[in-house]
Amino acid sequence: MVRTMLSAALVAASLAAPAPAQDLGEIVGGVARQYLSQEQDRAAFAQAQERNTIRGYQSYLQQFPNGLYAAEARGQIERLGGSAATRPDPYAGGDASGLTRDQRIAVQQRLNALGYGTNGADGNFGAGTRRAIALWQRDRGYTQTGSLSTPQANEILRGTTAGNGSGGGGQASATGLGPADNEADLGLSRSQKAAIQAALTRRGYDTRGIDGAFGSGTRSAIASWQGANGMQATGYLTAQQADSLLR
Repeated sequence: MVRTMLSAALVAASLAAPAPAQDLGEIVGGVARQYLSQEQDRAAFAQAQERNTIRGYQSYLQQFPNGLYAAEARGQIERLGGSAATRPDPYAGGDASGLTRDQRIAVQQRLNALGYGTNGADGNFGAGTRRAIALWQRDRGYTQTGSLSTPQANEILRGTTAGNGSGGGGQASATGLGPADNEADLGLSRSQKAAIQAALTRRGYDTRGIDGAFGSGTRSAIASWQGANGMQATGYLTAQQADSLLR
């Protein structure tokens, strides 16, 4: 589908007046970003439909207030007896009560390092970042709002647990870094992550796919492998553990 859309963009561009290569690249990139945003929209709404709760549809609207299925989500909320009004972004404006732009960029960078793609790290919490936050919240047992509470922001920025929910990131170490931060600092490439997933799968720990992205399935597999081998089951790898699996 992506290839078809990109091909259409290239054909349209070739029929128009000659343009610099950079402009053509921007056109193709814009089409790809639009398609990715639509796919994220569809996935978020499918998740809301699966939950079929007021909170689930409100979470979708928080991430995609003008999404493809916004009207349908509002209708479902009303049918369930709730209000379709979305909660305000607690960090809108980046004032003293919320996150600064630099902190927002740091949050996006940390989410990307943890495997939750934000579609950029520019300090603007758009649909891609909201989706990444919601997935991060899901994997740690938090309510999927797509917006960060102050403790959750601290957990991402410093690697400490927010103290409500499962706190999959683990407690901070004596160095001030938690297991998630320590693993992120390893700088594992996508191919290395895929090799680790393959190694876990061979050992009988199902990662729910070998795609080089450490989602909830891989985290669960890592934790099970750690626990079975007498290690703290954090779901995040230390340098020594990663090296053991990559051998």
